[in-house]
Amino acid sequence: MTQFQSRPQLLNAKLTALWAVSESGLGGLLHAMKIPFSGLFLGSFAVIIITYLAFVNTNRFSAIIKATVLVVLIKAIVSPHSPPMAYVAVLFQGGLGALVYGGFGVNRVSAISFGALALFESAFQKIFTLTIIFGMGLWDSIQQFFDGIQNRLNAEWVSDLPWLFLAVYGLLYLIIGMFAGNLAIKLPEKVLENAKSIQPSQLILPSKEATNKSKKRNKRIWLISGLLLFAVLVFLFSGSSNQALFIILRTFGAIVFFLFIFNPLFRYAMKKWVSRNKQNKKKDLDTIMSLMPDIRNNVGMAQHLSISEKNIWKRGTSFIMHWLSLSLYFSDDEEQ
Repeated sequence: MTQFQSRPQLLNAKLTALWAVSESGLGGLLHAMKIPFSGLFLGSFAVIIITYLAFVNTNRFSAIIKATVLVVLIKAIVSPHSPPMAYVAVLFQGGLGALVYGGFGVNRVSAISFGALALFESAFQKIFTLTIIFGMGLWDSIQQFFDGIQNRLNAEWVSDLPWLFLAVYGLLYLIIGMFAGNLAIKLPEKVLENAKSIQPSQLILPSKEATNKSKKRNKRIWLISGLLLFAVLVFLFSGSSNQALFIILRTFGAIVFFLFIFNPLFRYAMKKWVSRNKQNKKKDLDTIMSLMPDIRNNVGMAQHLSISEKNIWKRGTSFIMHWLSLSLYFSDDEEQ
């Protein structure tokens, strides 16, 4: 029987384990649960966990940095094939959170500012990656394409669409980050209250059907093919067929470089770093990794407890509330 427990000394380990579970596989679970915009959800969840860490620690800077290093270590151990930019995102979020909360304390302004900056960086990290692969020529050709439409339609606003799209895209992440920060500052007390209200009779999962796992390799192939096709169409319709050939060759070259040169070198460096630090942080790693199976199992229960919410935002908030409540204040093990 699951027992309610409140041991403050375990909170840091459990919060770090929650963050590690999120970074090493929650995306697939969210997809299976049919929660849309999983990338935004995961970024917002990182903001919530980092804010929670700042809330329960007096030495906020060192606590967040320690948790960040442990999450990167666990991500490298559990998901060694994660792309380099995934590690960059974790390091940026953790470093930014340590600086903001270490310097300005935990309050509504610092939480909203942190959430906005963390998700804004996440949005443009994706655009930065696309620019590296396709080069600035892609964006120039997109602009030429819309300039051509403007000339045909004699509508000046058409040529501003690419920049309008980027502005809306960045603004969306910025606003959701502000919401995440505002939610994060309220959560610690609400989670404890929610945990106290959960009854043992609620903690029974209905039987679940087996689900088929999607193949990531096929998704990656389709994504690359789609991007290439998009690039070709943009160049052809802007009257630059030679550039279309150039962008295909350049893109294949960039993909080959990232897949067969940069990624293997990065993974080799990460493997060396992990082997050096794994033994030094063995006690912390063992504690956190022993907590992760129960935390993963709590995802299904949290989904069950929040399934009645029809609104996507309310369902996501309810899911986070219940997952944190179960993971931080309940345990399947006997008290030691």
